[in-house]
Amino acid sequence: MYENPSIVLSPSIPPDIADRLRPLGSLGVMKYKVDAGARVYVCSENDLIDAAAINRLPDTLGLIAVAGMTTHYIALETARARGIKVSNIPKHSRDIATSLKANITAFFDRGIPLNPV
Repeated sequence: MYENPSIVLSPSIPPDIADRLRPLGSLGVMKYKVDAGARVYVCSENDLIDAAAINRLPDTLGLIAVAGMTTHYIALETARARGIKVSNIPKHSRDIATSLKANITAFFDRGIPLNPV
């Protein structure tokens, strides 16, 4: 399967979603500062992820997983230029935590999230 990867959560992610992601690996909570070694940053639609924030992310980070549908607050071109994938939750999804978990699991297993942007 996959190693015990580092997943960093924005403080805006509710505890019940964090609990559902815990089986995927070690979790940390940080806003805009992501330690080296982290592979995934989980944010909500309330988090502004501009070019400056993306450029501060470590080279190990490969996925920004959005706990929501919209991504207009993320500097997508900057993320792409850095080789960072971005995923979101499709509007037909009934359970944000399950969709997030599926995106992150697919990224760990195949290098591509289930719902890429």
